[in-house]
Amino acid sequence: MSLMCNRLAALVRRDAGLRKIFIMTALVLGLANHANAAMPGRLSQNPVAAEAEAPVPPASAIQALPRQPGVIDCLLQRRLPDDSGFGARADIHINYPAFGNRRIDQDIRDWVAGLAEAFAAHSALDSPANEDPQLDALLEALLAEDQPLSESRGIFELWGGYHVSRPSSAAISIAFELWNYTGDPEGNLDIITLNYSLLTGQRLNLVDIFEKPDVALELMSSWARKELETRLGASRRARMLADGTAPVADNFSSITLTPEGICINFQPWQVAPRDAGIQKVAMPLEKLLPAAPLLALWGRGENEQAGID
Repeated sequence: MSLMCNRLAALVRRDAGLRKIFIMTALVLGLANHANAAMPGRLSQNPVAAEAEAPVPPASAIQALPRQPGVIDCLLQRRLPDDSGFGARADIHINYPAFGNRRIDQDIRDWVAGLAEAFAAHSALDSPANEDPQLDALLEALLAEDQPLSESRGIFELWGGYHVSRPSSAAISIAFELWNYTGDPEGNLDIITLNYSLLTGQRLNLVDIFEKPDVALELMSSWARKELETRLGASRRARMLADGTAPVADNFSSITLTPEGICINFQPWQVAPRDAGIQKVAMPLEKLLPAAPLLALWGRGENEQAGID
């Protein structure tokens, strides 16, 4: 019930037409009198408003115990207040790793901070504006007997976790799973992978991993399509599968380097309906040799490539 009321509050406060309808309905039901009695001085007496007016600490990275050997688990946490007094406009919680490599750690921190800034800017664009004091009182009265908005889920949320893969002592992969909630109670998931050379500290793109990236795309496309046809059924959403595995860079933007080769991470809805779950396809390094991968990232010698050339 509280979640439904919170979503109603967010919708009503964004839409001027809905605001008028809500006020008229509330007046008919007598909620206005209840609001006036319960909230004689909303800005000065509302504890939720007082909480929102309190200073909010800036985003910070909080170091915790290592999740894996050689990995320090860090957290960027930020709570953006809604100046209207209805609690948080956005909650951001992103866990990310540090490895003791100054260049890599700084690049990851900057990437996570940029992600948080972009999400905060998006939430600001969609935050309520031109609040109606009468509407605020009515909404607070409606929620007074339920759960306050400040104690429930914010209008916008961003949660991030990660998994670390080590293909060798020369490289590292971080696969982030980012859940964002912007109105849909089920949320949206994005899988984003950052690959690094531990020798240079450079973040690796497709052109850095393969000398022949176009060949790599063709190989990954063919392999993934065959694997997913077997897994999902060849006739199930054939067009979705064909489009989602076409040999274009956007379809293979999330690749995790593993000791055996790579793991191709497909976004939800990219190759199958949502109820099919997240689709990941493992591909052996040997199947990628025609694309001339940088074998040092896997701790392999160049003599393995010589047999292909």
